[in-house]
Amino acid sequence: MPGILEGLNESQKQAVTAAVKHLLVIAGPGTGKTLTIVRRIAYLLQQGVPPDQIIAVTFTNRAAREMRERIETYVGLRSVEMFVGTFHVLGLTILRESLSEQFAVCTREDQIDLLKQIVGSSTKARSSLEKISRLKNSIEEPDPEMQRVYEAYENELRRNAMRDFDDLILLPVNLFETGRAARRFSNVPKHIIVDEYQDIAAAQYRFLKSLAGAHPLNTLCAVGDSDQAIYGFRGADVQNFLDFRRDFPDSASVVLGENFRSTRTIMAAADMVIRNNVKRMEKEVRARKETGVLIRTVLTSDEMDEAEFIVREIESRVGGTSHFRMVGNKTPRDYMETSYAFSDFSVLFRTNTQAGVLRQAFEQWGIPCQLVGERHAFRKKKLIETLRSHMDTLPEEFELAKLLQIFAREAGVRAEDKELLFTIAEVYRHLPTRKAISETINELTLFTSADAFNPKVDAVALMTLHMAKGLEFKVVFVAGCEESLLPFVPARGDADVEEERRLFYVGMTRAKDELLLLHARKRMIYGRVLSRVSSRFVREIPKEFVIAESLQEKPKKPKPPQQPGLF
Repeated sequence: MPGILEGLNESQKQAVTAAVKHLLVIAGPGTGKTLTIVRRIAYLLQQGVPPDQIIAVTFTNRAAREMRERIETYVGLRSVEMFVGTFHVLGLTILRESLSEQFAVCTREDQIDLLKQIVGSSTKARSSLEKISRLKNSIEEPDPEMQRVYEAYENELRRNAMRDFDDLILLPVNLFETGRAARRFSNVPKHIIVDEYQDIAAAQYRFLKSLAGAHPLNTLCAVGDSDQAIYGFRGADVQNFLDFRRDFPDSASVVLGENFRSTRTIMAAADMVIRNNVKRMEKEVRARKETGVLIRTVLTSDEMDEAEFIVREIESRVGGTSHFRMVGNKTPRDYMETSYAFSDFSVLFRTNTQAGVLRQAFEQWGIPCQLVGERHAFRKKKLIETLRSHMDTLPEEFELAKLLQIFAREAGVRAEDKELLFTIAEVYRHLPTRKAISETINELTLFTSADAFNPKVDAVALMTLHMAKGLEFKVVFVAGCEESLLPFVPARGDADVEEERRLFYVGMTRAKDELLLLHARKRMIYGRVLSRVSSRFVREIPKEFVIAESLQEKPKKPKPPQQPGLF
């Protein structure tokens, strides 16, 4: 391994070498937390910790793949022996090693099929599925009818020898509490590192406490940022992060406060916005980059004008990609000194309903884009069935990428989805064939639409603010910065303004060089054209960080002449 502390700042060095039982690393956006985690793992190995005693956990398969790749690059093949994955994959691993019974993990499609037999329709099945998940995660209590559906659903799971997504968290807790967890998780000391700790929900918190308490020599390193806690609607509770020192009294904390991503203007503005929150852990994040350009706030006529502005800006920077550049009557800005690829841009929005107009504009202008999180963007069920059907006949040694290519062709996987399979193959290529396919099945089963983002594709990323967590782009557009949209006000209930502000903060801090915040005078909302007001979050940015622009309002189209009647 290269010098473990080489290139690290003082706070990163403290986080890497801290010799404490439990450690909280408060990592602001762009402060190198993944680098710090990788170096801490390398440091543990250097101190003589066996690789199989290290557990690194995060929340998405996408983040786990990135972490695994970086660990492997730094520590080599020893990374194969340690666990690096999501909470759910860890739960599945514990269950597989602790239980003698065989079971399959439900995909979402499997769950809906089971529930349709109980409640009668796809719509009711989807609604029931969300409620069951909330019950299992202790977010709400069942009413008598929901209790009946829940019990019938559990009976169907058992009858089909299946477990669902939430069971992968709940059942391991029961194993630890009853002393039935596999020996290597309960009788051998573990060094547990959890990324994005601010996003753990009640069930994950119990899981983590059970795992950390399974052996007296276990250590826990929690990494996260209270200002980036954005999953309260899923049951995540930022209070778990704020209470870490109370929950683990024999602990220390380190603040990573040097931002390597964004310009000083962007970070200073984001900091002024997030300081309006009360429920947070105070920290100072300083940008290392230059001051940079001012944040642009842009007022447009409507959502179509907003989308057209965005594609014109991107088209101008990339250097003219379509005939619209030649026939457009607006003078483009000169960005010739800066080199841009399409993948340098991201358009973020609060709700999926905003995506349609944006994607339509990109398609009309001939600019490639990938809509991240699109429902059923990756149809995996047939592929999983194909992989399972070949488990007993797999060759002893075979290149995983070629094997997955064969099975993908058999399952009819779309060409644009095969790139993801090759990414997965790269992660598990060192494992024996059967083990590699088994891990691939696990990852595909627990695959979510957010995991489908492919940073290697040269296309503009269109995604919700939630999907953007953990990503970064040279230029970020945030569309729909308007009251009732950001902060979002649900049809029933009030907005959680502090969480919405954290979400806006996450969006702002995805930008490396430029940030553009857009809002419209009017917007089509659920079939009605409504007047809009700019978001309070935009108004919280001090004026010295902003240049405000207002596009000329589109003239109203004259009514076509009417044909006079005969009578």
